[in-house]
Amino acid sequence: METMNLKIILILLLAVLCLNETAWSHDAASHGIHFKHSVPTEKKPWTDKPFLNDPRNFQFALVSDRTGGVRAGIFPTAVKKLNELQPEFVISVGDLIKGGAKQRNEQLLREQWREFNTFIEGFDMPFFYLPGNHDLGNEVADQIWDDLYGVRYYSFTYQDVLFLCLNTQDGPGSKPPLIGEKQISWAIEELKKNHKARWTLVFIHQPLWLMEEGIEIRIKGKKTIRRSDTGWPKIEEALGNRKYTVFAGHVHHYGKYLRNQRAYYTLGTTGGGSKLRGAALGEFDHVTWVTMTDQGPRMANLLVDGILPENITTESHQIFWRSLLFDEYYEKGTNLHGKTLTLPIRNSFSYDIRGEMNWSQTPNSQWLVKPSAIELVLKPGEEKTVQFKISRATNSKQLKRTPLPKLALRFQDEINKLDLDMSLEVPLEK
Repeated sequence: METMNLKIILILLLAVLCLNETAWSHDAASHGIHFKHSVPTEKKPWTDKPFLNDPRNFQFALVSDRTGGVRAGIFPTAVKKLNELQPEFVISVGDLIKGGAKQRNEQLLREQWREFNTFIEGFDMPFFYLPGNHDLGNEVADQIWDDLYGVRYYSFTYQDVLFLCLNTQDGPGSKPPLIGEKQISWAIEELKKNHKARWTLVFIHQPLWLMEEGIEIRIKGKKTIRRSDTGWPKIEEALGNRKYTVFAGHVHHYGKYLRNQRAYYTLGTTGGGSKLRGAALGEFDHVTWVTMTDQGPRMANLLVDGILPENITTESHQIFWRSLLFDEYYEKGTNLHGKTLTLPIRNSFSYDIRGEMNWSQTPNSQWLVKPSAIELVLKPGEEKTVQFKISRATNSKQLKRTPLPKLALRFQDEINKLDLDMSLEVPLEK
């Protein structure tokens, strides 16, 4: 009897397990063993594409020239925004400090590196340095680099991908750019040692392939082609038929090139000098987001201004802008001459805010609002009330056809990322 009862219990437990497995079944065929669901029907409310969860794929970010006409604030902003994206690491293509070949003031150069490294300390992940012509170029700058970073060129592998970080300023005062014989020999050996790498990524500051081919310049008003012997052809020859991609900076213009049926890129800027004329000219501040796959790097260029943190707008922002309403509300047909508009403003943030308000008038407007402009500063929790008076500028019969002015408001706080730009209409029933 006990044996029979035990069999019944086992059968019931097995049935429960089977039901549970049906209710939360694996879908290993298309989604992998980590995916479970509660849908018992053959048809599913999702597509059958596999999850993009290949453990060999990884993401890293590239930053480009910060100097060569540095624009303050761009690079440290990029650091903060990249932290929101959480790449596995970040790589530079050089020109990190103002420096320059003529700058030999050791104290000044070390101070520039100290400033730059305060930005780098803000990264949540590793940052890989690469020298540019602003970072190296004379015996003083070269020695400081060696003191701080040990070597001027190096390689590393990550997830079977070879990262080859080269120095295009090989030798004190090297101009035009150069990869010297010693570095070339080293690079060839690194490529041989890592011949089984599934992909090779090469990082250089100057786009040496363009300098070898020749760049059109103007000397004393005449156009000429300047070609440079940079040592790059020997690196290309050593790369051979392996799968590789090349990244460079220096020119402050983004561009994709095809050489040897491989992708070569020049990056734009991450705070360096630029006219910022837009994507068509490759002039923009960006970081490059790279997803490494077996088919090669998948890239997306993210504008620094286009990366927004999750707290870009908080409840305090919502409370603030929703509270910007005039106390008055006038019925349709009201004669507005001599009427008053009252606007209470309360700082709902935990920091001081600055604002300015301007009444925008249409051409030939026949209305006046005084004061026409106001600037104010509010401390946290502080409330101020501003008043405006509307009057007629003329007794013209066309007055009713003239659009009423609007109040443009702009509140900003650069440190805390407040940037509110909106307008208020005269509160008159339509």
